[in-house]
Formats: sequence, C-alpha cells, structure tokens
Amino acid sequence: MSARASGEYTRPDVKRRLLVIGTGGTIASEPSSNGYTPLRNDHFYRRIRQHPLLSDPSGTSTPTLFSSPVLPVAVGVNTRYPELITPPLGDNEERVSYEILDLDKQMDSSEMTPSEWNIIAGLVEENWTDYDGFIILSGTDTLAYTSSILSFLFTNIGKPILVTGAQIPLSQPRSDGWANLLDSIYVAGVMNFAGIGVVFHHQVFQGNRATKTSPNHFAAFQSPCVPPLVNLNVKITLGGSITPRSSTLPPRLINLVTSPTVLSCSIHPGITGALLSAQIEAVPTCKAVILSAYGSGNLPISEENGALAALEAAVKRDILVVVISQCAIPNVYPLYTQGRTLLSKGVLPGHDLTHEAAFAKLLWLVSRKDLSFRQRQELFEIPIAGEMAA
Repeated sequence: MSARASGEYTRPDVKRRLLVIGTGGTIASEPSSNGYTPLRNDHFYRRIRQHPLLSDPSGTSTPTLFSSPVLPVAVGVNTRYPELITPPLGDNEERVSYEILDLDKQMDSSEMTPSEWNIIAGLVEENWTDYDGFIILSGTDTLAYTSSILSFLFTNIGKPILVTGAQIPLSQPRSDGWANLLDSIYVAGVMNFAGIGVVFHHQVFQGNRATKTSPNHFAAFQSPCVPPLVNLNVKITLGGSITPRSSTLPPRLINLVTSPTVLSCSIHPGITGALLSAQIEAVPTCKAVILSAYGSGNLPISEENGALAALEAAVKRDILVVVISQCAIPNVYPLYTQGRTLLSKGVLPGHDLTHEAAFAKLLWLVSRKDLSFRQRQELFEIPIAGEMAA
C-alpha cells in the first residue's frame, strides 16, 4: 500500500506523486560478459537516489535512507523501492515524489509481448487512485509499440502515462537516460499534462504517433505526421494543444489476447499471392494482417500475381486486412487503381498510421470480444485516440 493510500503522506511542498514502472531495457542495463543486459537488482535504484537532480536527501522524510541499505518491498512478484523526492523543480520550486516498481521480468524490449502489456496496464489500473501520474521505463526497440497500445487501453484519461528509455544505460558515462527520466518526472509531476506520451531527447511525442527512427542518435524518436506535443528547450514550448489534467477515470481495462493474432507482411518486388497466403495460413490464430505497401498503399493486383485474391480470401474469413505505407511519412489513400481495387475487396487503408499504431489498434480491436467483424472494420477507420487524421 502506498503512503497516500494509507493516509501517511502529508508533504505540502510536494506537488505530485508518481509511480515509475521499470521493465528493463537499455536504461536499466548493466555490462556483462555478453554485452549490456537488464538485471533485476538494486543498482539502478541506487544510481538514481544518488543523482542530485533526481533525489534530494534533505527533501525526504527519512534522510538516513541515503546512508542506509536499500530496503525494497515485494509487491507480488514485483519489487517496489523506497520513495524518492526531487529537489525543487519548475518556476514555483515544486518537488515531485516517486516510487520505482520493477517488474519481476526485466527484459530487453525485443522480448516484449502482449502478455507484458497486460501486466503493465494492470499495474497502472491497480494504482490509478494512489498516484498523479505514471512513467514506464522501456527498451527503445518496442517503446513506441508500448506507448501505442497504452493509448488504446487508456483513452481520454485525466492523468499522464509517459514512456521513456535511453540509448545508453545509466550505468555508463554519457547516458541520455538521466535527461529522459528527469524530463519525464517534470512533465508528469509539474506540468498540466494528461494522456499517453513518449518522452525522449527533450521532446514529448503523442504516444500513438511516435516511431523509432535511429538506433544511434540520441534523438531516436520522431512523430512524422504531427508535431511534438512539448519541446523541453531553454523555454518550454507546445507543438499544439495538450490535454489538461482532469478527474476523468480510465475506461474499463480489456485483456489483450496473447496468442499471435496480428501478422505483419512487407510488400516487395516479386511477392505473390501464394507467398502472402502462406504467411497467413502459417498463423492459425491470425485475426488481422498489416501490409506495408509502396507509396500511398500500392501493391501488385494483377490476376496472375494472385495477391488480390489472397487478400480477398482473408477478408472473407473475417481477417482484418490493412494497408499502410512503407514511407517514412505515411499516408495511404485510395488514389490509384490499386488502392481503389483493394478497397472494393474489403482491404482497409491505414491513412497516416505508423506501423506501431496500426499494430496496436488491430490488437486492441481483435481483443474486443464484444465486437463483430464488421464493427471492427468500421472502428478501424475511425480515430479512437488521435492515432490518425480524421
């Protein structure tokens, strides 16, 4: 039970209270004989509590904490570490308190699955009333997938859920994780911000519009079709309107299906209907297919190629088929013959969805047991959480 829930928390100089959920990833990795790997130990917490911008010993109610051993608390299979309080932040010198809850399974983000998303979402829902905001620490490879699925699970919320990580571990010199974590705490703890966001390299991106664009640059994420929500420069500026905090409760959480249901296929020169059919048939639980196509959603549709017949057969089996663009700035619309022919067969245009958002939206739709196939098709073409242009 948190201090707030138990009624013990009475710090008038603390503006807000946050829960930081650690999943592993580069930010929490340590060097090993096989390269950097996320480990479940207290090294990560110790580094943070010793950082003068992230933890102020004079601000905590128990200053001896910083000269004493770390005393984590088991929360089920997960681990919660003692509360930390920042030094004064912002123009009004607000302090922010936060607790770090490490998942039992600390992983490289390439191992992330819908099962882990169910765990993360469940923890957010379980702790919703005890905290003013949430920060998810993730590896960068699937970070945008995590932020995208959270945007569908937690639509129109009155608190922030921010996802961040690092290109270099906190355990190493020059880590960008310090700034990313501090920016996340500032946005979630000081600013009047609500909704799902990705915080990286002094910018906040809409969670279902972000995509990873570089494994090397510190500016690893972009939102190709919309401007960043917040630019955290010397002067903080907004890229557009942001959703203010409110007392709005999150929607009832749905459980994501964990069997393979969304298949991603890339269109390339020489692909045939037989190849597409083989991929779909190889996944008996398939309920949706993402086609990454050329340009504005083009792919071969000649009768001898067979791709059109393969996709039409999939739609007739109640499999959602969606076409997105391979372009860095996507926009799929039925302008050419190929696009209009696909539309006539029940293949849906992905508009300006990123691959991450398309995957998340389809997973959310096929997890909705209350929807028919036709209702899923209709909802796909409607913006649910600002993931695509109306």
